[in-house]
Amino acid sequence: MAEKKSGAASAIGVAEGLDIKPKRVVFPMAGKGGVGKTTVMATLAEWYQSLGLRIEMFDMDPENKTEGSLKAFFPSAQKMPAMEERAYDRLLGVSMEADADVILADMGAAQGHRMIPWFEEFYTVMQGSGIPLRWTAIGVVDEDIASARSVLEWALELQGTVDYVVVENFAASGSVSGWRNAKLTAEVAAFREAFNPAEIRFDARREDLQQLMRTRCVTLGDVGDRKTDIAELRRAEMMLRARTYRFRAFAEFSKAQEVLLP
Repeated sequence: MAEKKSGAASAIGVAEGLDIKPKRVVFPMAGKGGVGKTTVMATLAEWYQSLGLRIEMFDMDPENKTEGSLKAFFPSAQKMPAMEERAYDRLLGVSMEADADVILADMGAAQGHRMIPWFEEFYTVMQGSGIPLRWTAIGVVDEDIASARSVLEWALELQGTVDYVVVENFAASGSVSGWRNAKLTAEVAAFREAFNPAEIRFDARREDLQQLMRTRCVTLGDVGDRKTDIAELRRAEMMLRARTYRFRAFAEFSKAQEVLLP
């Protein structure tokens, strides 16, 4: 007990004299690739903007992609590859200093071996020092059971240090989410019992629209509000589809606002 008190006092000293604005830090549980993490994060960024919240965005995908990355959709996002030395220290520092309500950090696949140990090391200090950062981990699950296993594996490590949002991202209408695979029924039930995650869904998007948005680096808002000069994406049918997807996604995020808002 004495050691714990000493550690808490030491942690409080870390934050002494700091004037830090309370904010929410949101990151995906970056396990399996290709599940739509950046799609979810980009749409989430638009939702925050629609609420008038100030956001700072970090593209931490170590792959230097010119298409499909968070920075490709939002040029104002800062590139901070997760594989660079002290990348997570920098993320924490900027999160503390930023005059923003929300920090979005989009990671590439298979970053748990770096992010989780760092988070475990600093979490006690962050909590004990009173640093007003609230953390939300987003698990994006597609039809592959591996995507659901990845979320459960991250949760085993992160435990109750974060709030959780599970997004079932459907690639095709009528498909079955890996989150509902019978092989994982017991594990998913235990996760729900332990952490009470917010669970939302993204309906399958029209394939040609999604592909054009990715390759041309435009968001649902760009298409829905006709802020793009790409002829294919300015068609009325595309505009209406984009608006519909945005409306539905925003409604889903609103269901999880308790763990998404600052």
